[in-house]
Amino acid sequence: MFRELLREKGLQDNSNVTVEESIAMFLLVIGHGVKRRVLGGIYIRSLETISRRFHEVLRLVLSLSKDFIRLPNQVENVYENDHKWRWFKDCLGALDGTHVEMTIPLKDQGRYRNRKQQITTNVLGVCDRRSLKFLYVLPGWEGSSLDSKVLRSALVREKDPFLVPTAPYRSTSYHLNKWSSHGNRPSNYNELFNLRHSLARNSVERTFGLLKKRWAVLLQPSFFGTNTQVLIINAYCVLHNYICEIASELDYPLLHEVDCDLAQQSNEVFDVDYEDVIINVQGGSQWTNFRDDMTKEMYSQYQVRSGRT
Repeated sequence: MFRELLREKGLQDNSNVTVEESIAMFLLVIGHGVKRRVLGGIYIRSLETISRRFHEVLRLVLSLSKDFIRLPNQVENVYENDHKWRWFKDCLGALDGTHVEMTIPLKDQGRYRNRKQQITTNVLGVCDRRSLKFLYVLPGWEGSSLDSKVLRSALVREKDPFLVPTAPYRSTSYHLNKWSSHGNRPSNYNELFNLRHSLARNSVERTFGLLKKRWAVLLQPSFFGTNTQVLIINAYCVLHNYICEIASELDYPLLHEVDCDLAQQSNEVFDVDYEDVIINVQGGSQWTNFRDDMTKEMYSQYQVRSGRT
């Protein structure tokens, strides 16, 4: 149980608050946005006690990160029957960025204002294709930061750097709603690769959607300081993965809501600043040649199946 995990990490009863009360208060804050002053009235505890126990539980939840947010030791090559991923059988997962609203001091808000004029942090995430668990998370970047800048930061970090090859083709249609509208079909191998790459990457959009559905408080600014807000985002991802591991199956009703939201978004007018998406990561010629060879084989098989040879 989650309680026992935190006990093993060092959470103990004290003369003021039990372990169970500490966890309950923590979950009420991050799960429902309950203010500490309200908790003081519920549990008859001082604000200092509640704040201290909250941050203690937060620290211990974050200490579980390496246990629950980790890259797999090896890739399961079971992709033959998965039309989205069969061409990407050696990929660890899917990568994308999302924005989470934050409460930021007025003097710093300009840096955190994204292209939609919202005050947010840009969160980089990598997820597993099947379980929709996070494999890597990097929150904390200002909302004005481009996805590509956040990714470059992950690539050059001294501790646990994230390494990826060059992915989609530039200056080529990519996003799914470009294909779903007007019955568009790929006309060359670059377009086919980008279509199938986008289909595979859809798993990370579902993971972010599931995270925000499960922790709806993420959809509104927090009342904590900037650094604590970033730590709480990490904690959400740890708890998300914990729930995925202990659950016998995915929360399909919630996932259905996510899929409906994504379908609705894909039908809306697509308005994106292409400088604000990850469209290219500098890679060596070995990866580029590998991608090109795979893409040409992919397109050759596509032409045979569609009778276009």
